[in-house]
Amino acid sequence: MNIVLSPETQILLEQRMRKGGYSSPDDAVRAELETLDRLDDEELDDETIDDIEQGLAEADRGQMRPWEQVREELRAKYLPPR
Repeated sequence: MNIVLSPETQILLEQRMRKGGYSSPDDAVRAELETLDRLDDEELDDETIDDIEQGLAEADRGQMRPWEQVREELRAKYLPPR
């Protein structure tokens, strides 16, 4: 299968490869598709919905943390090690 990417999508893929440490476009796309599959199979439970609502309320009050810190916490909690 050959896929033609727009210049914008190619830039996003290259950025994702650098951030994720992927060795090839195929590795990056496969990992991201596997992540999407896992997300598609999951539904949000009441506790998760409550956590999201709490986070939104905290953001409204200006109580935020740097995205880099949150991203690393989420990766550690939900993604398997690469």
